[in-house]
Amino acid sequence: MSLSLRLSLFYASLCLFGGVQLPFFPVWLESKGLDAKDIGIIIAATMFLRMVAGPLFALVADRLGDRRRVVIALSWASLGAVCLFLVTDGFWQMFIVSLTLMTVWASISPLIEAIALAAAREQGVDYGRVRLWCSVTFIVGSSGTGWLLGFNAPSVIVLCFIAAIIANLAGAYLLAPELPRHRKRPPSGNPFKGLIAILRQPVFMLGITTASVIQASHAVYYAFGTLNWQQQGYSDTTIGLLWGVGIVAEITLFAFAGKVVARVGAVHMLTIGAVAAIVRWGITGLNPPLFVLFVLQTLHALTYCAAHLGAMHFITHATPRSLAATSQSLYAALSAGVIMGGMTLAAGSLYQAYGAHAYWLPVGAGVLALGGCVALGRRWSGGELLTDESEDEDDGDGSHSHRSGVGC
Repeated sequence: MSLSLRLSLFYASLCLFGGVQLPFFPVWLESKGLDAKDIGIIIAATMFLRMVAGPLFALVADRLGDRRRVVIALSWASLGAVCLFLVTDGFWQMFIVSLTLMTVWASISPLIEAIALAAAREQGVDYGRVRLWCSVTFIVGSSGTGWLLGFNAPSVIVLCFIAAIIANLAGAYLLAPELPRHRKRPPSGNPFKGLIAILRQPVFMLGITTASVIQASHAVYYAFGTLNWQQQGYSDTTIGLLWGVGIVAEITLFAFAGKVVARVGAVHMLTIGAVAAIVRWGITGLNPPLFVLFVLQTLHALTYCAAHLGAMHFITHATPRSLAATSQSLYAALSAGVIMGGMTLAAGSLYQAYGAHAYWLPVGAGVLALGGCVALGRRWSGGELLTDESEDEDDGDGSHSHRSGVGC
């Protein structure tokens, strides 16, 4: 079995859970008696913890030089955590279990992104064609769960969670034999050296912060999109289709990602995502009719996919391979952690008070991100922003072989 196929299967297994969790976790929480503010607190808290957990797991993976072991361990931990939902009740129990689950499961994503991008750079794997299978199974998860909810109680959502995590675990074992392995002795000295080096690069932080703000513009949609559409009278099947349309558009762009990113470039991809966020969320906040919603959902190809591809292209070219997982985890900590968490926390109160008008919050995020894109375009030349630690270690005289691309 080829490396591309194994990566595709793992992405497919990983995002099946996302297809269930993103649209329907708030529905399950509401069925357990939580209001919009409590739901916002739980979802936001799971995101804030990622800013610590993700980089720590990534540091371990980078130092081990074997990310597969960490991925498998996190998959097992995810299965154990998700099964606890069968016996949880009340806000605090659901809070703790949700925090545990979304910490370990979400920490898998930056590791597999680092693996896939390294395979694309060194072995010619088409990242977009591999990554699109994540989107395919997201559709399966969202549409399938929406269909099941048509004739089942919301408790079926937890069973879908468990089934999806089991698939993720199977995918992790299937991927393991083909993962690139680095058998060099783990670097000695300060284990946080690479992390500190990245954090001291203002252009890198500007790039991942800008990309994170675009991704965080989805906060209202992820946390309350389904609930809002339910209040407008749409069926669970229709809601599942709305989510699915967005992912189909995403898949289409992923299929041609290699050519598109090579022609457009990282900064312009991020700019397209920011502009699309302003348009998409601005109109969604007006509670438009169903046919307009379907059209707006196609913009997910830009607000999520274009911005994601721009971020991946930026991280790959701005940081060395030895810090791949660490740089990916920092981006994940910001995009799915602190910034998304803050937006989600604000969204809970805004949605409870103003309903769909809470979408004006992500419109502001889109405007802010657009400014970040302009600044990044002026400061980044397209090359690496710091040296590869492995090269520095190999220099017996302690000299450093800095590469071009500081551009700041």
